[in-house]
Amino acid sequence: MPAGRLRRGLTEPLLPFAALALLAVAAAAAGHAVLCWASVGALAGYSLSGSV
Repeated sequence: MPAGRLRRGLTEPLLPFAALALLAVAAAAAGHAVLCWASVGALAGYSLSGSV
């Protein structure tokens, strides 16, 4: 795979968004309220920063 294609794949804005969303859902399911709200806050900040 060419380096440019790999770099584009790793810097895709959907990747961190999906990771944060999965973290929020997993934290909520496990009962970790603080981690869940921290993940939701990170999602909001990421969205408001214009990265998405």
